[in-house]
Amino acid sequence: MKFSSTLSAALAASPALAAPTSSAASSTKVVYANSGHIYLASYDGTKFTTTVNSSFRNTDPSWLAYVAPNSLYAVNDIASNTFLYNIDVNGNAIKQVTNKQGSGGVVHLEVNKANTRMLGAGYGSGKIDVWNIENGGLTLIKSIQSTGPLGPNPDRQDAPHPHQTVNDPTGRFFVANDLGTDSILVIDSQNDAFNIVNRFPVVPAGAGPRHGVFFPFGAAQATHYFLLCEMGNVVIAYKVTYTDDGRGMTFETIQVLNTFGPNTVAPAGAGAGELVLSPDNKDLYLSNRLTGQATDNIAHVKIIDNGAGNLRLLWINSVSSGGTGPRMFSISNDGSSLFVTNQDGALGVTAISRKADDGSLDTNFHGTISSGAFGQSGQGPQYIKQIQ
Repeated sequence: MKFSSTLSAALAASPALAAPTSSAASSTKVVYANSGHIYLASYDGTKFTTTVNSSFRNTDPSWLAYVAPNSLYAVNDIASNTFLYNIDVNGNAIKQVTNKQGSGGVVHLEVNKANTRMLGAGYGSGKIDVWNIENGGLTLIKSIQSTGPLGPNPDRQDAPHPHQTVNDPTGRFFVANDLGTDSILVIDSQNDAFNIVNRFPVVPAGAGPRHGVFFPFGAAQATHYFLLCEMGNVVIAYKVTYTDDGRGMTFETIQVLNTFGPNTVAPAGAGAGELVLSPDNKDLYLSNRLTGQATDNIAHVKIIDNGAGNLRLLWINSVSSGGTGPRMFSISNDGSSLFVTNQDGALGVTAISRKADDGSLDTNFHGTISSGAFGQSGQGPQYIKQIQ
């Protein structure tokens, strides 16, 4: 889905860089993608240097999953096949290996901790695909149908719409955020069963759960789960408890936070996009789309630990994303930068610097790629991630 807006004259006149040349060298490698293209680039802290632009007809790789050393999996947002590519970071090459039929409208891929199984969330089909990816392969094991009562919005919640699956820190469980049924599904992968063992309703009804993240990063088990809801424009904080009764885990709501800040009404038609946890477990970042402003924004939320596992979320501020429609963004491995993609607007890609001491975001961009590098309006990238 493509988004567009009219940019202010001030932003249009800002120094947006053209598509980078191949003059810079960096050990930080990122992949990014828009409809029909997958790119490889280096980032040196001040600019992106694109080294590969691979064109693949009749594909919409709106989400990718990299498995070292050279496997790159991709959804096809406009069809029902999932792709496997070979990516040579040092040789600057991306080549298609195979593609296999799965469920339609898959919009997210999640690889388990062992790099042996991958789940694809089929927003369009209401199904969750389970793939065997051992030894760089791609074989469909099963498809799980999401069922349950639908949410109250007949236009957006006309059917189950799983938007993302997330592997928990133990590696055993996945949770699926289903926008259509306003629910979190718990999937148990033990013995390759991949059965739905629990369903937790999201309140408020009509919130439309989209993306989530387990907390804390790097732990053996999760203590909390943070859920971003697209339709309600809220972040919901849950306390997570693992159970021995076959339900896998349960969720206790502890806070609901507006993505635009406290005591603020979200703009009509706004839709939250992505949620990211910093590697030091101190900050959450989220994207606000369809704001009606010249540019959309990335919001900063501080995680306050009051002791004994009592957490509170504090909305800090927001900064421009550089364009509109930031469907997805990610954080660098060292937590120093946010890599942001915009589907429309002046800048297709931006790098936002993050301060280590307080997690604040620099309002100046530290690397950009102009939207002109991606062709016509609305064709900006939808995915970006560091892979090395």
